[in-house]
Amino acid sequence: MPNIEVICPCCDNVLAIDTFTKEVVSHRERKKKESLEEFLEHEKNKPAELEKKLAEAREKEKNRSEYLKKKFEEAKSNKDLKDPAPSINWD
Repeated sequence: MPNIEVICPCCDNVLAIDTFTKEVVSHRERKKKESLEEFLEHEKNKPAELEKKLAEAREKEKNRSEYLKKKFEEAKSNKDLKDPAPSINWD
């Protein structure tokens, strides 16, 4: 049987009620809505957060390309590496 969710008028929590037994199965706190001031403050800080994430991504990509260049140079200088055996036998 499906449960229904209702808001308790006393504690303002969300109650999950079993429709068959009519008992409260679980409860959780209801998400509070942001006030307009809180929303505007959050939106004002958003560009700074996005700039920070972009800078982190750029740094990570820079480090990645340096790592790949280093690995490529190591592989080029290692003359002991041989071509792998063919995986398909054409005969």
